[in-house]
Amino acid sequence: MIDVELAKKEFDKYVSNFNPNEGRIKLKIEHIKRVAEMSKKLAMNLNLDEEYIKLAEIIGLFHDIGRFKQVELFNTFSDKDSVNHAEFSVKTLFDDNLIANFNIDEKYHQIIKSAVLNHNKPRIDSALTGDELLFAKIIRDADKLDIFYTICEYDFESIFWYPEFDCERISDIIINQFINDHSINYPDIKTNADVILCFYAYIYDFNFDFSLGFLKTKDYLETFAGRVKQKFSSEIVGQQVDEILKISNDYLNSIF
Repeated sequence: MIDVELAKKEFDKYVSNFNPNEGRIKLKIEHIKRVAEMSKKLAMNLNLDEEYIKLAEIIGLFHDIGRFKQVELFNTFSDKDSVNHAEFSVKTLFDDNLIANFNIDEKYHQIIKSAVLNHNKPRIDSALTGDELLFAKIIRDADKLDIFYTICEYDFESIFWYPEFDCERISDIIINQFINDHSINYPDIKTNADVILCFYAYIYDFNFDFSLGFLKTKDYLETFAGRVKQKFSSEIVGQQVDEILKISNDYLNSIF
């Protein structure tokens, strides 16, 4: 059996080592807990059994657990400037044996590894099947839904990768990737203006109707666009975001 309450206590005990009141750490703790809850909601919507609903929630707790050592060691949440945080999370859980504190049946370990490793990839590993594929899809959707919440509710300094917001424009290569590829190649990102498109590109990568329906009922896309235009002084960035917002809403309206 999976003991969710034990897992939550062990998670709180672990993150207490990383100054949980500091802005970026606090954001990440709150994000992880909301993702765990959203994973649970998705699993329930899919009519999974009780044990699998608990497993989905546990994976939500684990998906970013490497973030804390990442920011401690590298002072950034930018993977391209430090380490892949999904791989670092798996290392923390299994190589460093943190998983032992959570009393999780070993039969679930491979599902957990696969889900965590795939939650931030551009695409889910095509070799995944069965339960590994299912839980990879659940955590990806839950993570992205909460990222939309986060970018609308938290200070930009904690969300964006770089300290500078005085950017002239979103680069053409990033705009073209969004329009033509519906995904962003992270190594091509050079400024915080480029980072904006990472968030909007998430709309093309949801796996379940529940997730897209949830997103459509919220004003996340519009709210984020308004916040961007307040924070970034460049009129060009504002114009670009307006166009991206229109493309995003047209896509959502074509589905629902």
